[in-house]
Amino acid sequence: MRHTIAILGAGVSGQAARQLAVSQGHTVCVFDQNGKGDRDVFTASIVETFDTVIVSPGFGSAHPWRQIAEQSSIPCFGELGYAARFWKGKMIAITGTNGKSTLTKFLAQAMSAAGQQAVATGNIGYPLSAAVQSEVNTPDAFAILEVSSFQAEMPFGLELDGLIWTNFAEDHLDRYESMADYFAAKAKLFDCLRQDGVCVLSPQVSYWMNLMNSPFNACSVAYEDPLLFDRLSPDSPFLHYPQSENFSLLAELWWILELPEQALFDTANSFELAAHRLKCEAKRAGVAFWNDSKATNFHATLAALTGMESPIFWIGGGQMKGGDVEAFAREVATHVEAAFVYGEVGRRLATELKKHLKKVLIHDKFEDTVLAAAKAAEKRERANVLLSPGFSSFDQFSSYESRGKCFISTVLSLNCVQAAH
Repeated sequence: MRHTIAILGAGVSGQAARQLAVSQGHTVCVFDQNGKGDRDVFTASIVETFDTVIVSPGFGSAHPWRQIAEQSSIPCFGELGYAARFWKGKMIAITGTNGKSTLTKFLAQAMSAAGQQAVATGNIGYPLSAAVQSEVNTPDAFAILEVSSFQAEMPFGLELDGLIWTNFAEDHLDRYESMADYFAAKAKLFDCLRQDGVCVLSPQVSYWMNLMNSPFNACSVAYEDPLLFDRLSPDSPFLHYPQSENFSLLAELWWILELPEQALFDTANSFELAAHRLKCEAKRAGVAFWNDSKATNFHATLAALTGMESPIFWIGGGQMKGGDVEAFAREVATHVEAAFVYGEVGRRLATELKKHLKKVLIHDKFEDTVLAAAKAAEKRERANVLLSPGFSSFDQFSSYESRGKCFISTVLSLNCVQAAH
C-alpha cells in the first residue's frame, strides 16, 4: 500500500530513511528547520495529512515537532525502528555511554571471521535504513547495531535478538534532566528483546539497574576473567583496561551464541581501534603524545587516565554537555601531574582543578594548550601527554575528529617529533 511519510530531519539518518521509504513506493516529505529538506514548518494540522512519521535521533523529547508527532494519532517511528521492519536477518544492539563503536565494529568483524554475514550499522555512521537496501540484507545476516540513547528513546518497531550494554555514566545531561532519565532512555531497549533474545551487561550496568529498580530480564553479567587474556597477543588493544572490559562482554555473548572461539581471538589480536581513540600518535625524546579526542564525556576520560602510566600531562576542555564538573576535576587531579585546559568550559574546569592540583594552565585556543603541555612535558625524562578532553568539541571544532586531527598536526609541528607507527 502506498503511504505518505513525513520525515523530521534531513541529516544522515533522515536521508537514508527517505531513500528507504521511496524504494518501498511511498511518497515522502522531509521537514528540516535548516532549510535542507522539502519544508521547514511542521504543525499539528500538517501531521494529520500523513500516514507515518519518522523522527531523526537529533529531535529530543522536548522538541515541538517531535511532540506534535507523538501526540498525534499517526504511527511514529525512530529511523531505527522504521528500518528494522525491512531487515530480513537477526539484529544485535550495542549501547552504553562508551565503547559502543568499538564493540560494534569488533563484533561485525569477528562474526565475518566466523563465517557469518554481518554488517556494522546504526549510530556508527551507516544508518540501518541504508543497510536494509544493501545486498547484505539476507535472512542469514546479522545487523550489529550501535544504538545511542537518542535512538533508544523511540524504539517502536525494533525487535532484537541480542543486546550488549557496556557501561553507564554521566553524559548528554544537556538533553536529559537527570541520570534517571538518561538511564530510562537506554533501558527501553530491554523491551525490544525477543522472548529468546540474549542480553549481556557489565557489572557496572547491573549496579545501575539495581539502583534504578529496573528488572534484569534474565541478563548475563560479564565479569573479567584472567584466563580470557592469556590468548591475546601483547599488541591486542583488548589486553588492557578499558578495552579489556569490552572484550569480556563480547566474549560472554560469543559463548552464549556458541560461535567458534578461534575467530573471536584472531579478531581481537588483529583489531585496530578507531581513529582518535587512545592512540599514541607521536614521540619526542621520552614524551609520548596520546590522542583520545573521542573521549567526549567524563567516564571515557577517567578510563583513559586510569590505564595510563604516570606522569601524565593532561589536555582537557571543550563544550559542556552537563554533569558534575567539580567531581570530575577532583578525580582527574588524582591521576595527573599537570592539567592544561581550554575552551568554553576552560575557566570553570580550571577553577575546580586548582582546588586539588598545583599545576593548572588555561588557554583560549586549543593549539596553544597542546603546545603548553608539550613544553611542560619535555622537562621530564619520560612522560605522557594525553588529549582526553572529557567534553564536546563543538565550541572550537566541527567534530571530535577535527579536534583530533588538529592535535596530531600541532604535535607533528614540534621539532624532533617522530610519528608513532
